[in-house]
Amino acid sequence: MKALTKIVAVLALVAVVVCGAFALMNQAAPTAVNAALDASGVKTQAEDTLRSHVSDIAAATGLSEDQVNAAIDDLDIASWTATALPADAQEAGTVDVAYQGVDATVTTYSDPSYVTVNAFGQNVTLEVPASAQQYLPLLSYLS
Repeated sequence: MKALTKIVAVLALVAVVVCGAFALMNQAAPTAVNAALDASGVKTQAEDTLRSHVSDIAAATGLSEDQVNAAIDDLDIASWTATALPADAQEAGTVDVAYQGVDATVTTYSDPSYVTVNAFGQNVTLEVPASAQQYLPLLSYLS
């Protein structure tokens, strides 16, 4: 599970890195950020990377390959979208992660349908599909 959880955090972090071309990320409309994410192919790359490492993830986690494939299906990476964070969102926790030399903070909320990544001094909030929300509490294992 830890490997899958790290992929969730990395996906969110990659979203920030890919969208780093926007000079004022926090002022960019979610539509523009989503267009950049879709155009970059990062969602497909993330899923392809997971699929190509199913046996490695299974060995590292003790899960069967069928369980790993089911978890990847549940992540539903293609459905993750940038969105505005609701004003009433209550922070549940934060985790510091690094990916390819980029440090980021991933924030989860009491409403598990949102996760925010802060990198390069910018925030991107992602709306998480229901099937992937069960993995967000596992982010605490990254620290």
